[in-house]
Amino acid sequence: MASDAPAPTPEEAFRAALGARQDLGREAPEVAANIGVQMGHMGLDVPTVSVVRRLRDIVVTLQPRKMAEIGAAIGHTTSWLLDAWSREDVNAPQFVDVMEQGNRFAVILDRIIKRYNMESVARVVVGDVEEHAPQTRAWRLAHLASQDRPPTLMDGLDVAVLRCGLEELGDRATACLELLRKGGVLLVLEPAVPGDNIDDSTEEGAAIIAGFNAWIAFVHHCSEAHDLAFVPVHGGTIVAVRTLS
Repeated sequence: MASDAPAPTPEEAFRAALGARQDLGREAPEVAANIGVQMGHMGLDVPTVSVVRRLRDIVVTLQPRKMAEIGAAIGHTTSWLLDAWSREDVNAPQFVDVMEQGNRFAVILDRIIKRYNMESVARVVVGDVEEHAPQTRAWRLAHLASQDRPPTLMDGLDVAVLRCGLEELGDRATACLELLRKGGVLLVLEPAVPGDNIDDSTEEGAAIIAGFNAWIAFVHHCSEAHDLAFVPVHGGTIVAVRTLS
């Protein structure tokens, strides 16, 4: 018997997608666990299981056709996502871009993609999103009818996951929004508030303060122009932005 309940609005569907999934498992996949250990040895920041698990849950629920992970490092979050997409009961994207700044990590990311036999879906893109975004727009203007991926980071994204340092966060989050389709979702971790020990008279301290101010300006813009939500989990808060234009 058909339900008479009204279909959820886009805003309601967006909020519902931010919840936890009990069907996808709570433990880190073996590949991701090994990468987390390696990141610790390398002195890289390792997100808590709660953070990366919720990122996975949200992405799987949103079922993106075109997806990008920006700032993938050596593939910790990437492996969580690829592991989920390898399940028969999960709809994998048609196209995935995995971006990292340098070729050294790109080689590792490529191996992870091959480990999950996702070469036909996922590719590694080297560079910075704030540099790729204008190049992608220029390519799109010259290839309006093309169904191919741009040689730069994809546009028309359904979902983008961003990880980067505080100094670049505001600029890179803004660039990510430019590559999302209308109704696309950006997922990013909220940075910590700079402590009282930050000396803004030094070059490093000034960069941290400027980066945090740029982040606050980005959040303020999103609160006015888009649909903004905060998802607190153990080890951090995920900021989710659904574009309205």
